[in-house]
Amino acid sequence: MKSISQMAPNAQRSFVITLAIAAVAVVLYMFAVQPCGESLEKTKQTLEQLRSKKQVIDRDLREAAKVKVRLEKLDAAMAPYKEAMLTPLLESWAMRAKSKLDILAAEAGLLNIDYSELPVRALPVPKPLPKQLFARRPIKVSCRGSYAEIVSFLMRVEKDLPYVSMQSFRLDAQQDPETQRGDIVFEWPVMGESTVPAPKGGRK
Repeated sequence: MKSISQMAPNAQRSFVITLAIAAVAVVLYMFAVQPCGESLEKTKQTLEQLRSKKQVIDRDLREAAKVKVRLEKLDAAMAPYKEAMLTPLLESWAMRAKSKLDILAAEAGLLNIDYSELPVRALPVPKPLPKQLFARRPIKVSCRGSYAEIVSFLMRVEKDLPYVSMQSFRLDAQQDPETQRGDIVFEWPVMGESTVPAPKGGRK
């Protein structure tokens, strides 16, 4: 095999050009083609990951619509219970009861209506304690009217406020049968941490 120096000038030039082209090709492969291939492979992997995430998101979005419908139905079912709960009005339970009962009493024809709060009656709670505790708040209603008007008032409360129960009822007969005196204690459902029953032997 001849050395480069023994080759003809044209052959030498061709050989050098060939070597240069080969070197350029190696450099291009190492610094251009190979990195591009690796970059394309990484891009392909990233695209696959994004497609997988998109599929998960699409599935979650489809499930979210179903969950939203279920939540709306649940909220609608719970609405009557939430509305039945007695909440303080200007820090007064009796004032809130008054705002709900006055219109019913007026429709029944009752007069001289007075509202007063009684101590809350705690309900037994299971262990462990639930996140939301419940109790019943007694509200005493004193009124004057005929027997028929008082009974009409009770019937209206039973119809319009089905979650309010009557704890006690007392009717004091007066000389005028049209102005009997009635004392009624209604129990309203309430919720909050303050309704936790005190332990035996006093609160610790």
